[in-house]
Amino acid sequence: MKKLNKRRLKYGANNTVLIVGAIVIFVLVNLLAAALSEKFPATRIDLTENGLYEIGKATKDVLSELDEGDNDVTVYYMRDSGEKDSYVNEVILKYVAASKKLKYEDVFYIKDPGFVNRFTDIENVSEHSLIIENASNGRHRMISYIDMFEISSDASTGQRYPSAAVLESRLTNALAYVISQEETVVCFTTDHGEPSPSEMVNVLAGENITAAQFSLKMADVPDQCQMLYIISPVDDFLPEEIDRLDDYLDRGGSVQIAVEPYFELPRLEAYLAEWGVSLGDNVVAEGNPNYSTQNPNNGLDVIFPQVVESGLTKDVVSKNVPVFATLCRSVSFKQDNLGAITEKTVFYTTKQGMAYELLYDENGETNGMGEGVQGVYDLAVYLEKTVGEDYDKTARLLVAGSSSFWGVTQYAEVADMTGFLRESSIGNNSFFVGSSYEMIGLNSTKLTIEGKSLSSTRLIMTESQQKMYRMIFCFALPVAIILAGIIIWLRRRHL
Repeated sequence: MKKLNKRRLKYGANNTVLIVGAIVIFVLVNLLAAALSEKFPATRIDLTENGLYEIGKATKDVLSELDEGDNDVTVYYMRDSGEKDSYVNEVILKYVAASKKLKYEDVFYIKDPGFVNRFTDIENVSEHSLIIENASNGRHRMISYIDMFEISSDASTGQRYPSAAVLESRLTNALAYVISQEETVVCFTTDHGEPSPSEMVNVLAGENITAAQFSLKMADVPDQCQMLYIISPVDDFLPEEIDRLDDYLDRGGSVQIAVEPYFELPRLEAYLAEWGVSLGDNVVAEGNPNYSTQNPNNGLDVIFPQVVESGLTKDVVSKNVPVFATLCRSVSFKQDNLGAITEKTVFYTTKQGMAYELLYDENGETNGMGEGVQGVYDLAVYLEKTVGEDYDKTARLLVAGSSSFWGVTQYAEVADMTGFLRESSIGNNSFFVGSSYEMIGLNSTKLTIEGKSLSSTRLIMTESQQKMYRMIFCFALPVAIILAGIIIWLRRRHL
């Protein structure tokens, strides 16, 4: 009996040692694999269906250019006190694995405010943001966490959610910017009550376009400004500002103007009339229910205008996404004796469009709207004019009757449009970026990387398949494990 107990004790101790040893080895292997994958990112394998963590050829080409040039580029990950975002970290490690020179560092920006303060043009740094800096030339770019994703809206609830990851596009464009020797600059006018263009600036930054605010009251439009945006001014322009605007266009400049209803700008409108453009003193609605809806939050009419395909709108047409507009006024063009100007309609209503003339009281204050007049109404037009002493330059002018095309507005009822230009379910982003590239003349250099869907894929099984897997996992497999245990016990019970 003692001999039997000793034998059982011996086998029991051996089994315990083997089990503990196997667990220790398993843990050590996992820790070693994790350490090696951090040190050697190339060993990390992306098993997602759409290659969520992989980088494409366009990115690898930019990284090759980075390695070949005189560059000292670092990606700084902004951290507070929490863990890194696993997706963002994995993608950056893929970049590091594909480059010989690219560096990657963490910055605890709350504890080290001096780091962020040295970038005087960077504001609103938040956790998981990235700052990309090239120490060789001093160029830098920030990518906020929210800009790493495309946002969509639920049609039934109106709630917004991240639908696609665009981190690769943002990061690759940022790297291309910091290693480039050239810079594309656009300007936004100030001093006329224009709303903040921060959302537009963020989108342009993701496209390697630098935006600056500029006052026409102070000076001429600088030569390096390749586009001038006049978006939803409240106050009229001074005569000298009109002269500077005209001079800029005569030099072959490009201008985008959005003027909303209810704001009277007689000098600016008189200048547009010299181009043959008239802005209606009205509010336009769309009577066709297939191309309009009502905002559930404020009851305002939303128009999904008809789109004329051109270089400005080709991305909208190719993606087949509707453009959003609200609180529009009509825009019309009369050729008359302006033969040097060519005009194209960009957006318009259907035949069921309605224009409601604004009414005013004796003090000049708006006092409601008149009866609607049905018809087709243009909402945005694009014009080109040959200019210059030798007529070798082209002035470009885009005029719209609503700033909502650009995701900004003066009206409190629809003022909360944060993230609007990141909405992938509507075409305003495609129009904004596409029209900017077309009018600046950057189509040939645009670096486009498509986003990667974040939607989960459902596994659809037939009823017979469900029954089969239910039998396997709920009956056959448990029974097989129990039988195996019984057989092992019977064979070893005398040991």
